[in-house]
Amino acid sequence: MYLVDASPQEGVGSRESVLVRLSSGCEVVAAWTLVNSTTRLAHARDGQVVARCDAWSYEPVSGIAPQRLNPVLEQVGFFPGETDEEEECPSSAALALEALEQGFGLAVDAEAVRGPLPTVMVPATAG
Repeated sequence: MYLVDASPQEGVGSRESVLVRLSSGCEVVAAWTLVNSTTRLAHARDGQVVARCDAWSYEPVSGIAPQRLNPVLEQVGFFPGETDEEEECPSSAALALEALEQGFGLAVDAEAVRGPLPTVMVPATAG
């Protein structure tokens, strides 16, 4: 299942309360980016957020179980090195999506996003 946040500037899909509820009995990985700004990733499992990362911090993934996110983010070059600044690098959002495809087997088939997407309206709740 893919969740696309209709109001991405709010970052609802990366809020801990949302991730906890969505991951009850399963595994959830979230990527959120603010236009021309930062990209955040989170990994939740069985109702608990186990890893988080923010591209602005230039720090490896933090949390109680970063071992699933860190290697795939490093593999795609999500964390810039000292020499990377001179080279033309893909955006953190593109690198985050590439990491999620490689590390979690997630991919969206081009045919799946042609035309209107199935949509539900979920009322906002506090938290």
